Amino acid sequence: MQLGANLFSLALALALGWPAERILLLYWAENVVVAFWQMPRILLAGKPPGGLPPLSNLFTSLFFLFHYGLFTLVHGMFVFQLFLHQKLTPETLAANLGGVGMGLAVLGLLISHGVDFFQDLGSGRLATADAAKVMGEPYRRIVVLHLVVLGSGFLLTVLPYPQLALVLLALVKTFMDLGLWQRRPQAAEEKNVARI
Repeated sequence: MQLGANLFSLALALALGWPAERILLLYWAENVVVAFWQMPRILLAGKPPGGLPPLSNLFTSLFFLFHYGLFTLVHGMFVFQLFLHQKLTPETLAANLGGVGMGLAVLGLLISHGVDFFQDLGSGRLATADAAKVMGEPYRRIVVLHLVVLGSGFLLTVLPYPQLALVLLALVKTFMDLGLWQRRPQAAEEKNVARI
């Protein structure tokens, strides 16, 4: 599903003639989407069938919201300052994320990550998951995305064609998503093998 969302974002970016900086902003906004779907994952981790989630999950999710939110805010400040040459304020955020194209791209990310959430829920993975481990899942992604953003900043300065930078950036991001997604099921399978 992530592959489809990335291709949809790239198609929108090319069709609307986005500068590469705009897709960097979209990738930063994806961190917010990830947090949106990670909150219910943390809350439902370890929930017995028909029972209530552990109360400790509420505190874990609130800690995640604060801590991951801080990471995302700092990352956003870098994106706005280095690539958009603006300060991150509610006004600049609304101005840069506004518009039908960006709205459709964010909607595509919301749907994509939502499908992943409901697959996790339906598979029973969350019922046996530890809330603290579920909380830690997005951090690997945000660190890798920081590196992608910094690396792509270099690409933007050396590539003569902005659309080429846009496509390369989308490809790097897609390979990053695929790599992180492939590691996740393997870890779950190893856990199941260890229990047998």
